[in-house]
Amino acid sequence: MDAIRIIGENIKRLMENQNVSLRELSKVIGVSHPTLKRYVEGRQPIDSEKLLRIANHFDKNFEYFFEEEKEADTKAFGFLFRADKATEKIDDTDIERMKDSLRHYLDVMEDPDFHYMPEKYILRMPKKRRLDKEIKKKIEELAYAQRRVLNIEHVIPENYFEVFSQAGIHVVARKFANPDFFGASSYSEEHGSFILINDNESIPEERKIYSLVHEYAHLLFHRDQYRKDHKAALYESGRSDMSEKVADKFAGFFLMPRHLVKAYVDDKQRIDKVAMKHHFKVSMQALYVMLREYGMITREQSDAFWKQVNKKATEKIEPHPLPKMAIEEKNPKLIGKIKDDFLKEEIGTNKVAELLGMNLVDTRKMLKSWRESEGRYLHL
Repeated sequence: MDAIRIIGENIKRLMENQNVSLRELSKVIGVSHPTLKRYVEGRQPIDSEKLLRIANHFDKNFEYFFEEEKEADTKAFGFLFRADKATEKIDDTDIERMKDSLRHYLDVMEDPDFHYMPEKYILRMPKKRRLDKEIKKKIEELAYAQRRVLNIEHVIPENYFEVFSQAGIHVVARKFANPDFFGASSYSEEHGSFILINDNESIPEERKIYSLVHEYAHLLFHRDQYRKDHKAALYESGRSDMSEKVADKFAGFFLMPRHLVKAYVDDKQRIDKVAMKHHFKVSMQALYVMLREYGMITREQSDAFWKQVNKKATEKIEPHPLPKMAIEEKNPKLIGKIKDDFLKEEIGTNKVAELLGMNLVDTRKMLKSWRESEGRYLHL
């Protein structure tokens, strides 16, 4: 690849990682939007003065823009992506941004003395393309077993992200522009297990929590399906693949365990679906699926609900959504390290924005709150 294209690719990568638009950056360096687009696409050389302005804006060395990105063999991951019709909705740019997110995470986090790899389960799958009662019973048992492992057997935790992080899973929640990508999981013998969640504001919090557990299920059941070749790991359709069905069923049993659902209904003596979905932190669709699974609503009630959903085409609109969680709550381990490094002035604003996929305005607001809570002045 020639130098002009390498520079363009590196500018593009920084813009994507920090959610900076062409128009925003064109104002920073004092060129028109079409001119910057030609720089990024490698169709026009950029002079050193303008490139230096970009380097200063992103807090990068000038030499950074001339280095061609290479795959780091020591940081190779096997990816398994969760998305309906993934090959249609996730492109190579999305995948590279996912990989970059995990590389950035490893760059800032100190290597622990040990890595956590969840247990590996192997299910005897039926020949028919559906989960029979036997398989569902086993998935339910394993979901409860994992709640015991995570020490939440008898409680609904306030923060599932913190639960998985404390268990040793590397959880990374950051914003990706593509709302059709919900989450991904990865693992390696060298670095441990990872769950990556899209914190895009258009995705309901219920979906993010569900995706977190769904990806954990992939780590448990489908470790043989992880591939270094990302295209081999993409599902053609999340709804038709048996692995997705297993992960979905596990997530339902995990988030709404039978004994806690029964205890909740017995205590309230009725089913208030809005209050119930907030208590268990699930979507209305997941709630109906599990209530039907446990025989707490009739088939007619379930069918009426799904008919209404399909009629209004509201599949992606969550009724009575959960309140938004702050990005700090979803990245407890990573935020702790970033905050420590920032307050020691070892990393700057641009690096924090890059790590969390935030724009600079929101990043500065967050860092200002950290500074004020510490009662100290730090340059933003």
